[in-house]
Amino acid sequence: MKRQDLAVQAAQFVVKSDLPETARDLVGLLGWERARALIAEWGGIPFPVPKSANGCAAGARRYEQLVEVVGEEGADLLIWCYGDETLTVPNCRAAIARARNRAIVAFYDTGATLEDCARAFGITTRWVSLVLKRTQPMPREEVLLLSEGSPAP
Repeated sequence: MKRQDLAVQAAQFVVKSDLPETARDLVGLLGWERARALIAEWGGIPFPVPKSANGCAAGARRYEQLVEVVGEEGADLLIWCYGDETLTVPNCRAAIARARNRAIVAFYDTGATLEDCARAFGITTRWVSLVLKRTQPMPREEVLLLSEGSPAP
């Protein structure tokens, strides 16, 4: 399995309680896939959300940037909710790391060896061992296993 495929698969192991409040709000507004795309693109960066799609030149440019990441509907929702505000998009590093660790455990549980896990996730076998010892079971009731474009639970 390719590393890029595993990174996408690891997103299945994100738990709502791991996400910061702003990320949970974005998931509720945009759905998981579009919120994930926004976090991947703009995570940790303050983004001035324009007042409208066709306002000043800078606002129109920002709107186009949003459309590229979350689509026109997503950009319109962000303007409706955060228009004329600076939205600090969370980077969700801790949540992503926990999700990756859960993905490692799940991959190992399918019969993969320590070496298979290390190669697949680009880490050492020692790190795989530590992850397997430290990672808590995934709380099923909080999993964000959302399909493309679906709203948050």
